[in-house]
Amino acid sequence: MKEQILVVDDEVEICLLLSGMLKKMGFAVTYAHSVSEGLEKLIENNYDIVFLDLNLPDGLGFHLIPEVKKTNPDAKVIIISAYDGNVERQRASSEGASFFIPKPFNKKMIVNALEELEISHSSHNS
Repeated sequence: MKEQILVVDDEVEICLLLSGMLKKMGFAVTYAHSVSEGLEKLIENNYDIVFLDLNLPDGLGFHLIPEVKKTNPDAKVIIISAYDGNVERQRASSEGASFFIPKPFNKKMIVNALEELEISHSSHNS
């Protein structure tokens, strides 16, 4: 069964880019554009991996991390954010995020994060 990924980012282009990239790698991907929409998706489905932006229209992405862990304690949370300071990285880690990817990102950064977290996917080069 394909691993389930949720991408939560208010930028449509980021959601489309990241979901397209991840689908080509063999993952099943859903996306949301806000904390509230992300919460709805988490209630509907059990995700293995959540890519999460920090600055969302209705709150901070940090607020979703406990909800992710509540639905699947083994889920990996990967923060994707333009806010790439030590404070954000430390808070992400203390809140339970597994990895932090600064924006702008590229495919290699995504692949590296997945490999670092030992998440298997069907193809690196698709």
